[in-house]
Amino acid sequence: MINSTMVVIEPSFEIDNKGRVICQSHSNFPHFLKPNMTYLEELKMEKELTCKTCSHYLNDDCYFPKSEIDKIELDRLSRSRFQCNLCGNKIDRMLTIMQKIYFEVKFNMNMPLICCNCYISLNEKKFLEYNRRRVYEALSFYIPSIFLLINPYPFNLVTAFIYVLFVIVLKIIIKQKFHYNLFVLDLLKGKKYYEKHFKDKDGSELP
Repeated sequence: MINSTMVVIEPSFEIDNKGRVICQSHSNFPHFLKPNMTYLEELKMEKELTCKTCSHYLNDDCYFPKSEIDKIELDRLSRSRFQCNLCGNKIDRMLTIMQKIYFEVKFNMNMPLICCNCYISLNEKKFLEYNRRRVYEALSFYIPSIFLLINPYPFNLVTAFIYVLFVIVLKIIIKQKFHYNLFVLDLLKGKKYYEKHFKDKDGSELP
């Protein structure tokens, strides 16, 4: 994991109020903290929240070798390995993944992967409400098929089956391209994960 032939830069991470992981060792770190950014500046900054815009990546003097960063980024872009533990969204921020891997390797800590939307809902103590809304949203895709099944003629049954297949394919595309998960089972699994790790015994959210 560590480059042994040179002095390496140890990453250090913080999370802002929007749930974005920022590396304090990033060469552009001061720019990431610019106050009162416009909407366009925020979008530009978010695109730069990656190891690949850091001089330590370019110089290959980071704790993570350049070749390993490239491999992790390839996995993030082309596969579904990195998903939010609370909702199943594909993690679209590289530094969120790097933070998890760093803590696992350096401190043997199994850190959960949490997307920005779930992070905000946790901070606002509204995760259960957010999860419930996501489940209803996911179920709403199947409403047309329910109407088709009310009149169970053979044609309607076939049409309903085809429609359900279409919805499944559409949800896969949305998850891969827009990093937004609409599969009910993943959302229910995320709720169980929340109840196990983010709720104390009296039912309130952990800080």
